[in-house]
Amino acid sequence: MSEIVNRIKYAMSLRTPQEEALSYLDAISTHCNYQKDSKEVIEAAASENCEKQRPVKSEFDFPSFCYAMATGIGKTRLMGACIYYLYKTKGYKHFFILAPGNTIYDKLRKESNPNHPKYIFKGLESEMGRPKVYDGENYDTYPIKYDQMSLHIEKTSEIQLFIFNIGKIFNSKTDTQFNFHKFKETLGASFADVLAQFDDLVVCMDEAHHYYAPASMKAINYLKPVLGLEFTATPKSTKNIIYAYDLARGAVEGYLKIPVVMGRSNMAGYSAEDIEEMKIRDGLTLHEHRKAVIRQYCSDNNLDYVKPIVLIACKDTDHAKKIRALIDSDSFLSGKYKNKVIEIHSKQTGEESEENIRLLLSIESAVNPIEIVLHVYKLKEGWDVNNLFTIIPLNAAKSDILAMQTIGRGLRLPFGEQTGNEDLDTLDIVAHDHYRELVDEIKNSEIFRYRDLDKANVEPTESVDVTSTADDSQLTLFDMAFTTSGIKTFVEVSNPKTQMEIYQEYLRMFTESQKKKKTDDPNQMTMFDYQPDVDPDNPSAANSGSSVPAQTATPSKTGEKQPLSQEEFVKAVTEYSVKAISVPKILVQTNSEVKFNRFQVKRTIPDFEVAMAKIERFDAINQQLLTLVDAQILEVNDAMNTLACMLLDSISELSYDDADFVIDIVEQYLSQIDGDEEAKRRIVRRYATIIVSDLKKQIYEHMDKKTQDVHIVQKDLIVFRKFVKNVKEDGKVKYDKPFTDKSNIKKYLFTGYKKSYYPANAFDSDTERQFSIILEEDSDVIRWIKPPLNQLGLFWKAGQQYNPDFLIETAGGKFMVEVKAINEVTNDEVISKTREGIKWCEFATAADPDHKKWEYKLISDDNIHPGNTCKYTLGTAHAVKEDS
Repeated sequence: MSEIVNRIKYAMSLRTPQEEALSYLDAISTHCNYQKDSKEVIEAAASENCEKQRPVKSEFDFPSFCYAMATGIGKTRLMGACIYYLYKTKGYKHFFILAPGNTIYDKLRKESNPNHPKYIFKGLESEMGRPKVYDGENYDTYPIKYDQMSLHIEKTSEIQLFIFNIGKIFNSKTDTQFNFHKFKETLGASFADVLAQFDDLVVCMDEAHHYYAPASMKAINYLKPVLGLEFTATPKSTKNIIYAYDLARGAVEGYLKIPVVMGRSNMAGYSAEDIEEMKIRDGLTLHEHRKAVIRQYCSDNNLDYVKPIVLIACKDTDHAKKIRALIDSDSFLSGKYKNKVIEIHSKQTGEESEENIRLLLSIESAVNPIEIVLHVYKLKEGWDVNNLFTIIPLNAAKSDILAMQTIGRGLRLPFGEQTGNEDLDTLDIVAHDHYRELVDEIKNSEIFRYRDLDKANVEPTESVDVTSTADDSQLTLFDMAFTTSGIKTFVEVSNPKTQMEIYQEYLRMFTESQKKKKTDDPNQMTMFDYQPDVDPDNPSAANSGSSVPAQTATPSKTGEKQPLSQEEFVKAVTEYSVKAISVPKILVQTNSEVKFNRFQVKRTIPDFEVAMAKIERFDAINQQLLTLVDAQILEVNDAMNTLACMLLDSISELSYDDADFVIDIVEQYLSQIDGDEEAKRRIVRRYATIIVSDLKKQIYEHMDKKTQDVHIVQKDLIVFRKFVKNVKEDGKVKYDKPFTDKSNIKKYLFTGYKKSYYPANAFDSDTERQFSIILEEDSDVIRWIKPPLNQLGLFWKAGQQYNPDFLIETAGGKFMVEVKAINEVTNDEVISKTREGIKWCEFATAADPDHKKWEYKLISDDNIHPGNTCKYTLGTAHAVKEDS
């Protein structure tokens, strides 16, 4: 990989396919001159240096190279990388970007703004100035003079982008907006003539398969570009492809969702209408399952909720209206999707069309109520969303279902990368009527997977939010009030004076939030508008499992939210503090203490040679050597200072406080090199890297390094928030009742707890559930918590949090407990997590305001039996040695 490609890769964080694509442009560009070489010479260089050495032949009048890239890989970002590459290596400054329609045209215009999150040159802001952008709105302001029958164009040192919609530049009869080929008085020519004057114009064609119609090709050829770059997932011609990256590779390498064909067998006897309704119902069953999985995943990983959506492709506008009426009716799934459907088709006009387009463009937002999009024709390119998970084609033949255009809209990954969870990493295509044909066709394909719904039914589940005594919106306020009041333990909450201080902080923050709400975007919701514990599909599921009604701010007669009264507030925080264990948020870090010992330096390099260089002059015509001239030998200004600075830069443990040590080391080494100061300066210039490597090795051999764990109390009290659990039908069970479905325990929620922070809990094993019974029945246990994922803040290795099974408070102490099967207690990962837990407990003991000792306990399942006491059970814990 060339240096410039490597620099662009790291600056723009290019994915592997984007980097590979740019590398082929680099390989071709280094073997030709686009401004001087003929089209045939350039295409020969492309054929020699492109991927797989394909023969390259453009159908345009100029050399044009195609990138055949699967949807979702990042073609626009690659376009930005190619533009910068040509600017940096060739000095080209004029780039004409073509869009096939208004959607992509508007998208590209927005993404040419450095403030846009998908800025086309993201990562290169410091490397290049802000490009000048001209488009259909402002091109007639382009700085140009027409003098003495010739055009005089402003010279520029910056990249200039010209963004246009191909559909409007070549048809002069209907060209009412851009007038692209018409004479403009402000320019003294048509803008097409202006562009044709540039000797470095590069045409970048987004969705390039649209530009092969005769009129389009004629309009593009008129501009006389030196080079064309085509970007498309479905190339019109395969003759000029220099790099291809298909769906199969994108899915296998983790850049795209994996398409999954869904279907039922035994469809004989059903009418077309029956099959159609079955496809819709089955697709929505899968949709509901995925909603629950995503909701739990986002909650567990502290991510914003990604709302999944369904795309239904209809036959025509009448068919779309019929499907809309079915789904929108009260009788269809009890009205579950009423007002959650939009139709998108060409016959819509006026306010209906504008409103539907607005909803379509904001469909990724969780606030947008739409979950189902009905479309008559294939959604055009440019509708780029990450949250399409289910496609139900009601209008497609078998071949259309497998077409890239059909599935391309749903291939983007919602979290930027594959998660390892199949429900999050796949795109479902419901194809009952063609299912068996498709299965036969794709069995050997790496692209698709398939499922038989007869053999693998999706079990109905419901997504349940489980909170403590208050919902998350109130816990946010409680948390802020506790922090600003300086509360270090929930024991303090019982003090009336402290309650008053906390309440005053609560009122102050409530007032500030209300003021902020009024000054912010009126359409923006705040924590007071949004109740995260209310499922819009099932309002009665709010705060499920909670035995205490959540306290919330109440609306006044004017509709504005009102804070809790002092009496309501004291009751709410008192009830909360009774359930809560005072747990600090602690960050454990490993610090290293380094001691550099002085030693006798050895020179291990046997010889340094600085040969006198010669400059040769050669007569190319008469083929003879004319003269030899001595070349100047390079040297550093100061040998000792050069080596000392390089050592400081290369050994991270060294600092300028170690200057005397470094100087001593360097002086010892230089004293062992023969020659005067001038000779040493020359030797250091040539051999500095080798000398520093020699010194580094010796320094590390004589260095003492000690490591120790330190801790930072990031927060005095953790206020644990809600967790989300996907529960099967009839999956809520009283915790102490006989339970037999142990292999499916993860699908259940156990209720009825009195001492637990959460009134309902979920478990990974029945042993955990049995341990919860011990905790509830033992009078020595005051309270306990099963901490939700990623809320404790305990890391067991870089970037990965450890979530212990239980936090317990008894009359005499506090405990962090992990429950494992007997055959897992010696597992390397379990041991690593245990050691981090032990460290955490040591630091938590020192920081605990209740003056209770924290202890870590690793308990195996063979020692957990309801009826035993908590103390006895903890006494059976397995000992784990700390790291030596």
